Amino acid sequence: MMTASTPSALAGPVCLVTALAQEHAVVRKCLGGDSDSLVAVQSGIGRAAGFIAAEEVSHAHPSLAGLVSIGFCGGLAPSLRSGAIVVPSRIITPDTEENFSTDAAWHARVSAQLATLNPETEAPLYSANDMLDTTVAKRAVHEQRQACAVDMESAGIAHAAQRLRVPFLAIRIVLDEVGDSLPRATANAVHANGNLNARGLVSGLVRNPKDLPALMALGRKSALAQKQLKAVCEALTPGFLISR
Repeated sequence: MMTASTPSALAGPVCLVTALAQEHAVVRKCLGGDSDSLVAVQSGIGRAAGFIAAEEVSHAHPSLAGLVSIGFCGGLAPSLRSGAIVVPSRIITPDTEENFSTDAAWHARVSAQLATLNPETEAPLYSANDMLDTTVAKRAVHEQRQACAVDMESAGIAHAAQRLRVPFLAIRIVLDEVGDSLPRATANAVHANGNLNARGLVSGLVRNPKDLPALMALGRKSALAQKQLKAVCEALTPGFLISR
């Protein structure tokens, strides 16, 4: 198991890394812009993007205090509904020999602070190489790996934290549930950099008009996930409870 080592002096900010523009907008609004204690960056989609974004922010902030992977995720456990908050103690990957631990003390403080929001804090988060967009794929990972939720960036950010020897934490909000297969119309709805691809979404909907009800349902779940992400950020700012 890989863990991030805490340096002796933590003078710089905590960096909140989001994948999508939608997530980034919520986080940035709560932070009110970059400050001495917190900065937010948008990485784009996938493990490599998360790793690169974390490495780049460390160049801008050599005394980086910690890294947080924050944003949406897909639910894998049947008990997790849209809007559920996941604060995992471990990140697991498709490579069964590779996993990452979050900073134990930081995890405990944040879990306690968010207790009234009933976060899932025990089961691991699965950081996938490819999107799990069907119920069958989600259930298979849950059964095989006992993960409660899935994202695509946390392993990359955790790996960067390990290399930089800074504490790591993940906080994710469930968007789609295990029983939700993502509409085909969303296949090209987001660019690799995490920004909305409106043309791709419209084109996908034209090709799959029957996806409209599912797309509207996904939009409602997205609104709930954004609301919960805002609640988390407001509860944890200004410093995200890191020990300095």
